[in-house]
This record gives sequence, structure tokens and C-alpha cells, in this order.
Amino acid sequence: MGVLNFLSAIGFLTILPVPNSARTFDGKQVIYFPLVGLIIGAMLWMVDWFFSCFAYPEIRIIGDVLFLAIITGALHLDGLADSADGLFSHRTREQILEIMKDSRIGVMGVLALIFCLLFKMGGIAEIKNPISSLWFIIIPALSRTAQVLGLTLIEHVKPEGALATNFYQKNNRLALLFCPVPLGLIFYLDFEMGAIALVVFSILISGLFYFYKKMIGGITGDTLGATTEIVEAFFFVFAGLTTSCLEIS
Repeated sequence: MGVLNFLSAIGFLTILPVPNSARTFDGKQVIYFPLVGLIIGAMLWMVDWFFSCFAYPEIRIIGDVLFLAIITGALHLDGLADSADGLFSHRTREQILEIMKDSRIGVMGVLALIFCLLFKMGGIAEIKNPISSLWFIIIPALSRTAQVLGLTLIEHVKPEGALATNFYQKNNRLALLFCPVPLGLIFYLDFEMGAIALVVFSILISGLFYFYKKMIGGITGDTLGATTEIVEAFFFVFAGLTTSCLEIS
């Protein structure tokens, strides 16, 4: 049933159509999240190529960011906004969790969305040549790898319903099987860059997970969505900076 679970992962993480038989989510899909990220990344690469053929640079950048929001149904952006509203509310743990459940968006949520999108746009603006454009494939897979790490390594907080319970794969090391793939692709681009990216990714993820545990005792679906967006924004900037440095050298 590996194919069905893979299709189920696609159906969960994207708006792409999948068979109704693949609409059952039991947690076995988590292992395929990095591969779904590669699919999203490949589609992003094609979107970027399409806009690069006839549009001026600003439209290319906006088109790329818009695609990332649309392909996921803005699910992770919603998690980012909810997390920002709760985690920066200076309230107790219980109050933070209540704020995160509220579908309304506050000032901190709006600011988080604005700056996240701006950082993505700034990073994408510097990714111009065919080699560096491989980052478009890598980064969405890297952010979905972060999801798997959270689901398997960090305690979850008050899951609501069977769906939430099933997706948390604490101590299921098999779910980490495809996590090295996006990092391996960075090493393919450049070994030194890959080593730096591995260290940076480890520090970023460790810092985020530590912050979540300190604030609310673990992770939630919203903080996983926030992690996805933060990793994407951070590594688009990282890719843009490294591309600029390589061009200068």
C-alpha cells in the first residue's frame, strides 16, 4: 500500500487531486512528506521557468510565492499566523494554545505573514541561474523534512481527534527514511555549501523546537505549519545569499 500512502501524503499536503481511496490519513503518509516536497519543488521550478520566459523579474518572484501559497491551500501560512498570535502574546501556556485555536488573525499573525513572504521574495530574487534554480526543488522538500522531524522527535500538545493523533509519529525512526534526500541534493550542488546548510538547518530546527517546547511543551499542527514557512523563508534567503557570493567570487 506504499503507493496509496504516497498519494495520501500528496492529498494531505497539497491541493492536487488524488483518488478518494487515498483520502484516509493514518500516519503512514508521514514518511513520504519529503518526497511530496520534491514534487512541490519541481512544480515550483517549472512555474519559475514559465514566468522567467516572458515576465519581468517582479512578476516571476510574486508568481513563485503565490504558487507556494496556492499549492498548499495556504495551510502552512495559516499555521504561521496562528502560531505568531499565540506564541508572542505573552500569555500562559493554556492561553497561548487557546489563542492558536482561534481562527481570527491578530497583529502578530499579520506581521509574521508579511515578513515571511517578503523574505521569500527577497531570496527568490537572487536565484537566477540554472544551477542555483535547483534550490526551488530542494527548499520545499527541506521544509517538509522539518515537518517529519517534528512529528517523530518532539512531543505533541493536546492532539484533537484521531487525525491529529495518527500523524504524530513519536520515536518512529522509519518515518525519517527520506529526510536525508533534500540535504543530499544540496551536497550535489556544492559540498561546502551542503555542509554549511546541514549545520544551519540543524541549528534552525533545534532552535524552533526548543522554543516551542519552552512555550507550550511541544508542537502542534500550527507550529508545524509555522516551521514549514520559516524554513522555506530562511533557506530562500540562504540560497539567494550563497548564489550572490558565488557570482561575486
